[in-house]
Amino acid sequence: MRVRVDACLHVGRGEVPEKLLERLRRALSFPNPAYLDRLRLGLHPGGEPELLCLVEDDEREVRLPRGAIHVLRRLAAIEDTAIECEDRRVLPPERLLELPSPPLRDYQHAAVARLAAVTQGTAVIPCGGGKTRVGIGAIARLRTPTIILVHTLDLAEQWRGELRSLLGLEAGLIGDGEARLGRVTVGVIQALSRWTPTALEVLLRNSGLLILDEAHHVAASTFRELVGRCPARYRLGLTATPEREDGLTPLLELYLGEALAVVSHEELVAAGVLTLPEIRSIQTEFTYAYGGADDYAPMLAALAADDARNTLIAETVANEAHAGQTCLVLSGRIDHCEALVRRLAAAGVTAALLTGQVPKDRRKELLDEARAGRLAVLVATSLADEGLDLPRLSRVFLAYPGRARGRTMQRLGRLMRPHPDKASAVLFDFVDRRVPILRRHHVERRKLYAEVLGVRASLTSAHPPGVNRLSTASGGQG
Repeated sequence: MRVRVDACLHVGRGEVPEKLLERLRRALSFPNPAYLDRLRLGLHPGGEPELLCLVEDDEREVRLPRGAIHVLRRLAAIEDTAIECEDRRVLPPERLLELPSPPLRDYQHAAVARLAAVTQGTAVIPCGGGKTRVGIGAIARLRTPTIILVHTLDLAEQWRGELRSLLGLEAGLIGDGEARLGRVTVGVIQALSRWTPTALEVLLRNSGLLILDEAHHVAASTFRELVGRCPARYRLGLTATPEREDGLTPLLELYLGEALAVVSHEELVAAGVLTLPEIRSIQTEFTYAYGGADDYAPMLAALAADDARNTLIAETVANEAHAGQTCLVLSGRIDHCEALVRRLAAAGVTAALLTGQVPKDRRKELLDEARAGRLAVLVATSLADEGLDLPRLSRVFLAYPGRARGRTMQRLGRLMRPHPDKASAVLFDFVDRRVPILRRHHVERRKLYAEVLGVRASLTSAHPPGVNRLSTASGGQG
């Protein structure tokens, strides 16, 4: 059976035995999270399929994700079918000019060397461990035209800044109304998804290396469709949080390849790359008569508007800001962020709003002020959950409930980057202990804190009002 390898795997329809095709469909089908979400909400599934099948076929050929080659080999062997690959991946003849080699830690160097050897894969490195540095190391080593895919303009600008600083390279940008191409181009996925198929094909066929930042997003249809159209010889995924709670974690390997490097928080702390924060749980008196799933959204709206709860948050943040700490307050609602900014202003603290509604240039100004120590408090939505580069950050406040594993790890990781002016790092977790479902979410977060920090968490479900501290192995203040 001949397999053509370019952006995906192509096999002539007549060469695939029916039994093998059925095995492939079973192996490459996953429960559709959108379908399950609609069922949970009591809605009709509409046009959502029950399963996401990654096998595409017509009367001419069968197409599979490129990383599914191992699945294809294993299942073909069961059918006693030999496979012969025809490599049609793209490696443009044009080489980048000789680039300086950025300084790399051992695990970063190992990931780059392995990528050069096996051509595709993912580096799993915690926040602050230098994922971007791995990508830049790969560009310097492979010296091939590169497309870097990101999902926010802020990440795009961070990449361009690092490329400029480490390689002296001015990267192109696709996003924010711009379409300036370079030998290395940073593209915002949402902007690229609006390109015509012809224009997109030209861009992707002229790239020898594809880098996907925050690679766990590849499970989303827009991301996997774009990656699945790129025939670049080399593919590199970068993520701190590969595990997805929707069951689509395997898509990371199917589209980007196996792990090139997996680095733990514990290893980075031992090497002095990251610092250990302290966790402080602060009990609120918020209560709500929660009766089931239909009450969840109204409960969160009531929580965001609760006067006593917001006063407690603002006072806690103000105390830390007045003590000279650099603070990030996180909520899932813009109206809640705005309310907290007003509360902080009343407490004599200047706090800046950081949401998607704030213009890009203004967001950059605010982050630059915070990095320089001139702005003590940022109040942000999920915009700050991924890619926020603020090593000075010493206090994070979780002002809104949640339990998502990846998001919690990202938020904890924000604190773990060392900085000369950061004497300690603390995460404040506001716990709504009087609402059972929110108390359970907090228990799940504490389990994750213990897992990441390598300490045992107290999982008691009820505490007296006040602060409950989870000290780290470094001798936290509690």
